[in-house]
Amino acid sequence: MTDGDRVLLEVRDLRIGIKGHPAVDGISFSMNEGEILGIVGESGCGKSLTALSIPRLLPEAALITGGSIRYRDRDRNRYRELTALREGELRKIRGREISMIFQEPRFSLNPLLRVGKQITETLELHGERDKTLMKNRALSLMQSLGLQEAEKLLPLYPHQLSGGMCQRVMIAIAMIHGPRLLIADEPTTALDVSIQAQILELVKKINRETGTAILFISHDLSVIQAVCRRVLVMYAGKLVEQGPVGEVFTRPAHEYTRGLLGSIPGRSSRGRPLTNIPGRVPPIEEARPPGCPFAPRCTAATLPCRKTFPPEISVGPGHSASCFAAPEQTGPEKED
Repeated sequence: MTDGDRVLLEVRDLRIGIKGHPAVDGISFSMNEGEILGIVGESGCGKSLTALSIPRLLPEAALITGGSIRYRDRDRNRYRELTALREGELRKIRGREISMIFQEPRFSLNPLLRVGKQITETLELHGERDKTLMKNRALSLMQSLGLQEAEKLLPLYPHQLSGGMCQRVMIAIAMIHGPRLLIADEPTTALDVSIQAQILELVKKINRETGTAILFISHDLSVIQAVCRRVLVMYAGKLVEQGPVGEVFTRPAHEYTRGLLGSIPGRSSRGRPLTNIPGRVPPIEEARPPGCPFAPRCTAATLPCRKTFPPEISVGPGHSASCFAAPEQTGPEKED
């Protein structure tokens, strides 16, 4: 981040519980305007819950139990505490300021509504009544997203579209009102490799051409590397490492990050066995040990790891980790 960067979103000590069990445990991070920030980790690490907590779309069983989520609204002169807003105030922000793309477009789209209606619905909810304007805006957006013959697609239903087309329609729904923050929750998981690559390029194009900040959730490090500038690594509800993608991927400081990177096939790993992280992510309902939650699976864990969660330390410019084995940054480049 540079001195000229403006913070769009600031999450501090966020805690989310599910039926009394901690699912997200005291994570903090910030996000700049126009930034693409990734969150990575295995299934069950709390990535999606973190994302859903921002527009307050958590499932019924999940509750924000602590912390703050501050968002800079369109007037750019003040922050709003999203956890304190009433439902009516949140509706004014959802879709207009903050939008989401979900991982299963066929299940996220309404099977009973035509494509055109679903794309323009957000505009209607926020007070637009000019049907011609809404239709023209939808057509222009669909074409920019690579949906050919958009006019013919408007009267169709989701089941008449391919998976890739459905995901582009989902992106159109999310982008129709020009949001400042787009949350993409595993948007390519259900797609084949060729369509996945197209959607990733589309996400980068949206960021480049509109300046929309994007919070990109994935369990796939190769996807994060292709799209994001910075990355947060989560494990069992904890934030264990964060920093620039290039720095984290070339100099991982947490044993969990090293394990994830070692499990990715690539040219450098040709002829060598991939890393296998033993064990599994502990279920939410399972009692968490007092120390680092990764300690039971970590081959480098020591007694302090099992007793105390490691403090966050700087390991490089903009790069930090919560790991007793992490090499703390020293010398003139160390950040204040």
